[in-house]
Amino acid sequence: MKILNDFLREYVTPVMSAAGFRKKGAEYRFKNESGDSVFLTFSTTRIDPEACVFFATCSFVPEPYWEWLNRQHVEAGLPPADSSGVLAAYSVLPPDSCAHAPTAPGLARARWAFGGRNRSIVGAGLAGQLEAEELPRIGRLLVRPGLLAEITSSRSPSVRRWGVVQSELVLMVDDYTAQQKEALLAVPELDDTFRRDYREWAGNRAKSGV
Repeated sequence: MKILNDFLREYVTPVMSAAGFRKKGAEYRFKNESGDSVFLTFSTTRIDPEACVFFATCSFVPEPYWEWLNRQHVEAGLPPADSSGVLAAYSVLPPDSCAHAPTAPGLARARWAFGGRNRSIVGAGLAGQLEAEELPRIGRLLVRPGLLAEITSSRSPSVRRWGVVQSELVLMVDDYTAQQKEALLAVPELDDTFRRDYREWAGNRAKSGV
């Protein structure tokens, strides 16, 4: 991990710090004024003895979803949000010049890699991509309607990590009218337990003035 951490400190931290992200280990985190959080997480995989191979994952934890996950603990106080409460996520895909397996299918295509000879090339490529592409996308998805549009999109691979209707109900709990919520709650794919728990949670949230 030290090889990756040194790499992140040199190439990634300057870009992410300038955008307001805080670093903890191999993860960068940011929380907006609405309480919604995003995490950019780097993780290594030991599959190549001659290269540092890693994934970069962007995870979104909206405040309403974090409260929903921890709704039994609201009165005692919610713990700080972390990337375990992800509602939507995507892999930051490397350009061919920075990819471990540029022609590989599926998840393998998401692997970044660098060695002694191309470390600076990969570092500059990652930093440039974060600044030019990923940070603007993160900004769009930190706005709840923008995240909802991405969650409900038919684009593949999908960013969503939960059901479409459930995600919409929880994400937009503060914005939708009672009629809009009930219309969504009426869809047949939801079970009665979710409906009951959602109505109770949404009612308590409205009373608390969140």
